[in-house]
Amino acid sequence: MEVRKVFKAGNSLVVSLPVEMLKSLGLRDGSHVTVEINREKQELVLKPVITKKNNMSLEFVSTVDKLFLDYEYVLRRLAK
Repeated sequence: MEVRKVFKAGNSLVVSLPVEMLKSLGLRDGSHVTVEINREKQELVLKPVITKKNNMSLEFVSTVDKLFLDYEYVLRRLAK
């Protein structure tokens, strides 16, 4: 685990990520990630968006991610 600082860049708040972590996930400048909030654990979860392997468009992946975020509680209940 590494502690990072949140800082302001323009109108956004930003967290820089260590190059070693990014390389280990195959991420670079311009890569897309999804951002989720795990309210139970009080965590932000970043995941790389992989589209080429599955031939899915970025728009489709974003839509599915939004669906899961919007209905996370219901989907977790249904999975039980």
